[in-house]
Amino acid sequence: MKHYVLVLVALVQMSCATQNSSANEDTSMKNLIRNSQPVYIENQTINDVIDFTSFLDSHLISEGVYQVEVNAGITFKKCIFTKPVSAITTMENGSVVLTSFKGNVTFIDCIFKENVNFRGSSIQGRVDFTSSTFNKDANFEELNCHENTFFNKCVFEGSVRFQNAFFNQKANFMNAEFFDNVSFQSSVFNSELQCSASKFYKYADFTLVDCRGKALFNYAEFRTTADFSHSKYFQDFDFISTKNNTTSFDSCRFLGLARFNKIEVSSAMSFKDSYFLLTTPEIDLPTEKLMNLK
Repeated sequence: MKHYVLVLVALVQMSCATQNSSANEDTSMKNLIRNSQPVYIENQTINDVIDFTSFLDSHLISEGVYQVEVNAGITFKKCIFTKPVSAITTMENGSVVLTSFKGNVTFIDCIFKENVNFRGSSIQGRVDFTSSTFNKDANFEELNCHENTFFNKCVFEGSVRFQNAFFNQKANFMNAEFFDNVSFQSSVFNSELQCSASKFYKYADFTLVDCRGKALFNYAEFRTTADFSHSKYFQDFDFISTKNNTTSFDSCRFLGLARFNKIEVSSAMSFKDSYFLLTTPEIDLPTEKLMNLK
């Protein structure tokens, strides 16, 4: 009996010690990132500004440009962000601090009520914003994605900027909705670009795009103006069953099969100085709506 009591006391002491240790442990996102531990947060409303450049010390990578390195994965699921989310800071002297993510960056089914800014970020892991809603502007200019990237089923209520972004593997924007202007100008897609069934309610800028994999826009809708001019498509380009108002493909280079079957155009579609390596597609539209197809 005496031995039983001693064992029971020991177990109680161990339990108390464990509870005290857990209570005193700093599990904040900042501490996890500082200690290269993965972040996983689900079903939370986050009322603080998130600035990834403030969590770690930065180091100089080129004149006027500094960088912080986040070594573990970042995952948010079904979270609401009431303040801005940023991975870039501009200092008083004009220098900028960027963020390099060594793991995944995941925001699944999240709501961003304020601006989101990942400009100049480098992400070596998977990028996944599936089914997230952006109430304000989103800036992904010069984003560098090493693995597959998902913005499918996203809702962008503010303007969206992807200029000069680089997608090394597949980029998925399927079923996304863009309620304000969106720009992919000068972006590079090293693999497949998937924009099927997406809706563009205002100006859509795909000029100077370099797409080295297949480009899929089947069943997409362009309600106002879409400009694909001066872009290069090295593999097949599918634009089947799309709805267009005014769409331009001037000076484009199509080096794979280009398919424009069953499209609808309410105003005009232009192909001035465009080039088709394999065969010029047949597009059944009235002359006044179809211009400069050679």
